[in-house]
Amino acid sequence: MFLLLLNSFFSVDAQPATNPDFVWGNASYFNLNTGETVLYDNTAIKLLSVHRQFNRLKIGNDTVTCRVSRRTLPFVAGKLRVFVADNFHIKSLSANNIGHGLLKKEVLLCVSNFNQPLLNTTDFVFPISFNDGYLWSCDEDNYLFSFKSVGTNPEKCNTEGVYFDMESSRLTKKNWLVAAENSVVEWIFPDNKNKNESGILLRSATNSSIYYLYQHLNSKSLEIRKGQLLEKGDLIGTTYYGSGWGHFTFSVIYSEKVPEPGSCIDNVVNGFPQLYELHFNTTVPFYRSFKKGRLFFGKNSLLNGNQKNASEFEDYSGKGWLTADWNITEKVETVSKGTEGNVRLKKVLFDKTPSKVVNPEDYFDYEIHVPDGKYRIRAKVGDVELPSWQKVVFEGIETNVITTEKGQFTWTPERIVKVADGRLTIRVYFDETSGKVAGLSEIVFQLAG
Repeated sequence: MFLLLLNSFFSVDAQPATNPDFVWGNASYFNLNTGETVLYDNTAIKLLSVHRQFNRLKIGNDTVTCRVSRRTLPFVAGKLRVFVADNFHIKSLSANNIGHGLLKKEVLLCVSNFNQPLLNTTDFVFPISFNDGYLWSCDEDNYLFSFKSVGTNPEKCNTEGVYFDMESSRLTKKNWLVAAENSVVEWIFPDNKNKNESGILLRSATNSSIYYLYQHLNSKSLEIRKGQLLEKGDLIGTTYYGSGWGHFTFSVIYSEKVPEPGSCIDNVVNGFPQLYELHFNTTVPFYRSFKKGRLFFGKNSLLNGNQKNASEFEDYSGKGWLTADWNITEKVETVSKGTEGNVRLKKVLFDKTPSKVVNPEDYFDYEIHVPDGKYRIRAKVGDVELPSWQKVVFEGIETNVITTEKGQFTWTPERIVKVADGRLTIRVYFDETSGKVAGLSEIVFQLAG
């Protein structure tokens, strides 16, 4: 009996780790239902509950709540680095569920040891060469699980991958795309509508179930051929520029068979934190701050590199909307026409779509990280398509109510405000009873002393 008790005591520290659903680099991905537990690096991780994009977890003795990582970085609990790669609420908003093929239960969780990088830099590299000084802003409006409009279609969830703004290399052979790791070229597929544009698929040489899809490449710039063995960092080609904004889409795919060519991809791996780490050499967010700026909202992607300033606040971006847990989209609506554009603010966002959300307040807050001090600030308001009503408040200092006709824009009076908490807050009120929307097109601010 004593020996049995002794064995039972020591077996607590000798529990076998839970087998992950799949592995990429040093990160393991697990599917979980509420109430289920996995064991990683001798630490128990239990899914307690799921509420929209928020997921409550018990990790060891810690209880944490985190969002699905669209653009959000991992958090650290003890010796583990954790992020939620997907959940069933986010999947339900997708235009095509097959991009969520890796989600088998309520939540797909990514776990790694904090003392190791997600991807070893000896084996992996950022997919865009730094030789021409490429800087990733992380501000593009399209990213994994983001919402975008396609022509006259309603907003839909994008599951293709991460988009990179490549406007800085328009019409020039610079900012070359490179092999993310040692790999084999599985196929090169010209676009059905534009033969000048191609997509390519690479298969990892170290994990035969991991594939890398590169989209929107210039067919004439390709330096590779089907079946070719590539080493990490080998040149692939440059981005193609047609009538749209210049961009490159990168997708990581986990599949037991070679994915077929096409724009709608199964089993997309959420690898935003890994890409962030490869670019910035850390998964710890830096805190971007501004002393002055001119921010544009909702403008045509051709004019602003698809940086519409419609997304939720992130520390590394230093700016964004504060919409809390009621807004599963983590975005506000945008609209553009010609050279004008704006975010459209109202009680109900993304109406008549699966992503419909209702704001419990009669305002929206936009926040900018700034050093403490006094700031001069004003905003351009209106809507390109609809009559508008809005009242803008800068750091608690009101401006007058402004109404505009459709397509009309006007500036608020300039205000001088004091910031004492490192956050310049712009609050835009809408009036549901007026039947009009509120529109924000531009913000100009600078440190005044």
